[in-house]
Amino acid sequence: MPKISLSGPAELLTIIPFHLGFQPERSVVVVCFHGKRLGLVARLDVIDPSLAFEAAAQTLPTLLQGSPSSVAIVGFEDIPDESLPLLEALADGVEAERVVVRERLVLRGGRWRSVGCDCCPDEGWLLPEQAEVPAVASYVALGHAVLPDRDELARLVEPLEPTEPRHDLAVTAIEDWQRRYRAAGGAICDEPASSGRRRGSRRSKVAGSELGLLDGGDPSPRQFLVNDALVAWGGVLGGDVEGYGMEHWLPSLVGPLRDVEFRDALIGWLCPGTVPLDTFPEELVVMLDVLLGPHLRLASGSDGAGRPGADGSGRDTEVGDDIASRLSASDREALRALHALLDLGPDALEALDGDDPRDTAELSELARLAGSGIAPDDWEGIDDGHEQETGEGWDDWEAAAVPRVVLGRLEQVCRLTPAAHAAPVLSVVASVAWWCGDGARAGVAVDQALELEPEHRLSRLVRRSLDHGVRPSRCA
Repeated sequence: MPKISLSGPAELLTIIPFHLGFQPERSVVVVCFHGKRLGLVARLDVIDPSLAFEAAAQTLPTLLQGSPSSVAIVGFEDIPDESLPLLEALADGVEAERVVVRERLVLRGGRWRSVGCDCCPDEGWLLPEQAEVPAVASYVALGHAVLPDRDELARLVEPLEPTEPRHDLAVTAIEDWQRRYRAAGGAICDEPASSGRRRGSRRSKVAGSELGLLDGGDPSPRQFLVNDALVAWGGVLGGDVEGYGMEHWLPSLVGPLRDVEFRDALIGWLCPGTVPLDTFPEELVVMLDVLLGPHLRLASGSDGAGRPGADGSGRDTEVGDDIASRLSASDREALRALHALLDLGPDALEALDGDDPRDTAELSELARLAGSGIAPDDWEGIDDGHEQETGEGWDDWEAAAVPRVVLGRLEQVCRLTPAAHAAPVLSVVASVAWWCGDGARAGVAVDQALELEPEHRLSRLVRRSLDHGVRPSRCA
């Protein structure tokens, strides 16, 4: 991951909107630091002064969860001093826990000042132009942009409106895909397996789970639909399918996300360490590798040969594994035949018969994954803690921008999906954004999902992780 450096509070104020993804208004933002690394960034609405102490007390456990060494607290104001009650209540609470408050800052009308500082002019210091802050160019290169407010961020994942001409057709197509998937032995439930049952090892064979094509046979109807879905996701996330093509593939994209095993496998592939791939059948992991490809695994700053895996075992968690390279020539030929078969389109399924019953998988507990944060930091050469062991090059920046690109394509799928089927894909967006360290994007996606389906379990887990400041052990 390329290094991003800041040189003072004015630069921190300039990049906060890029970090959040929108311009905060009437807000208090708390930036947590771990030495010279930035950790949790939390935003609260400015509230009535009488509620400031209570709000600070409720927020402190989340802020302190990662044991920050220091914090900066920033008030974004429209009215003079409206942020001070909450800002000071947070500062007092943090200091009572022996955490250093390195800055108390207020920004209003493009000017900033340090609270209680005699050096600042009454009108405050003029915020630097974005072009004058080198870190801004770095954020832009990584795909960060600033939307006017949080509502605009939420619109990125708004489901398809019922008034849209294609809404009813999309609902019918998705439900038809799911009907065929269920008839072929697939699970459409979006519920975890019973508490006493767990997925088997990837090395163990579940009855009926084999991909017959790897043994020289033909795929079952369920296998055909799974592979059809993986082709669609590979095309969309890889940028090969856009516009009308994305709408054409929508049933194959959204339909299987009601199968918990498929959904978790997709998340586990995109976000190394969230869902261990060795909990899935080996054949499914092979098809993820072939049809999505290792390039869609979002590389984290801590990835690398011989480095500790996300589970703390000291082993790599299959990051960058090219499983296809270990297949025999006959298997690769069978996979090429599969691609040719999929090119016939989903209707080719009607010519196939047989089924492939399989138990649904237990939902992985994403909330158990805690760890360190990402991004910029400290005034004497503050940085994001992601220095390369070798020199930085254009490839480093391209690789670092991939998570934002993937997230943007996932959000496109959300906007094409009718509300009745949107919660699962919103939960995938929230999971990926959470893993990328983008709490704001994760928050708007998971809130939308829970508004549609209040009991959606994965969404509730991500919401709980965000509320308690739990962060993935490895972030993009």
